[in-house]
Amino acid sequence: MLEGLHGKVESAELYELKSWGALVQFRAGELESAKSVEQAGRALRLIRDGRLGYSTTTDLKDPEPLIENALASAEFGDPAPFRFAAKATPPQVECFDPEVERLGVERLIAMGEEIVDRIKAYNPDLNLMVSLSRGVEELLLQTTEGQELQERGTGLALSVMAQRTEEGDILIIYDDAASRTLKGVDHLQLADSLIERLRWCERLARVETKAMPVLFTPRGALVLLLPLVVGLSGKSVLLGVSPLAGKLGEQAFDPRLTLTDDGTVPFAPRSSRFDDEGVPTSRKVLIDRGKVGQFLYDLKTAGLAKTASTGNGFKGSLLGGRDFKNPPEVAPTTWTVAGGEKTFKELIAGLKEGLIVDQVIGLGQGNIASGEFSNNVAVGFYVRDGEVLGRVKNTMIAGNVYELLKGRLIELGREVEWAHGLFRAPAILVDGVGVASQ
Repeated sequence: MLEGLHGKVESAELYELKSWGALVQFRAGELESAKSVEQAGRALRLIRDGRLGYSTTTDLKDPEPLIENALASAEFGDPAPFRFAAKATPPQVECFDPEVERLGVERLIAMGEEIVDRIKAYNPDLNLMVSLSRGVEELLLQTTEGQELQERGTGLALSVMAQRTEEGDILIIYDDAASRTLKGVDHLQLADSLIERLRWCERLARVETKAMPVLFTPRGALVLLLPLVVGLSGKSVLLGVSPLAGKLGEQAFDPRLTLTDDGTVPFAPRSSRFDDEGVPTSRKVLIDRGKVGQFLYDLKTAGLAKTASTGNGFKGSLLGGRDFKNPPEVAPTTWTVAGGEKTFKELIAGLKEGLIVDQVIGLGQGNIASGEFSNNVAVGFYVRDGEVLGRVKNTMIAGNVYELLKGRLIELGREVEWAHGLFRAPAILVDGVGVASQ
């Protein structure tokens, strides 16, 4: 198809995505639906007279409207200080598991029923919602610069939400897991993890309004990591909104903090040989023992910054999958925070007084660009003298990520766990978090 653009544009890129699979959902503990899902579409980007044109379609038979719309949009498009990906050999990355491809709807239903039965055995009165999906995707990417790539990947994702309603109290707690391989998801372990936190929720505890240590679980650590997604983005640096701009090589964090972005992790949900612009993925050290290592770029922001793309141009949402409908943006692949010395239980045992935060409401509230957060605690627990006394209600936390991770880091947990399909993080214990309770 790109041959038809010869002589009409300076550079062009064709992105074609096909995916198919199955989705099973349980509501109130009962099977609600089991269905096949599929999508197919193309996206065309081109540069004409120095401006970017973009168009998408679900019609894979007739390319003419796609080309015409992309050419027309270039008349009003943004300036394009780059060319599309040149020919390059990407690394070998494990992202396809035939066991996931063979996973039938019947097995997904059975896994869902096993989750429901395991949690209902603990408390039959819980309102449970369970979602299980598996899929296969095929991606084709071509550019007029000579890049031509194909990739086939699998995906398996589970999510569980439990709701308990009592007089004057509504508890909603969730967990999820995702992987490109069947061995990467243990559905019964997911159920047991939820049950363990539900046991902590059996008692209520009251916390005083004051600054105190907060232990963020790997799930709760998203409160601390999400502002870094913004701060370490080359786009934020270009816009002048990143607190890390101009600090490459500087000690901006505690020396115990190391953070990597790695698109080559075997079977990770976002792992791939190349990003959605055809640039090979790689492992990058973003924070090296507290020092700012590098920023993430896609082709457009790299062109503006007069540097090279880091292979972090992706379509779709931050925590979602690929989607041909959206133009690429700077996005993480797999972020890994290196662990520390103490186990999660040892961190709790060493707390004289503090709060465990597992889930929050309104993620991203506050001034995320500056690192400020202010969130209601959805699932959190009060700790005194090394003992979890119970769940807290009507409690808020507030602080600044950059201040907490530079001068207020107490300890990083030893166990590094998956969270939200994007992060591999330990529990993170910081001091001086503002805690307010009604």
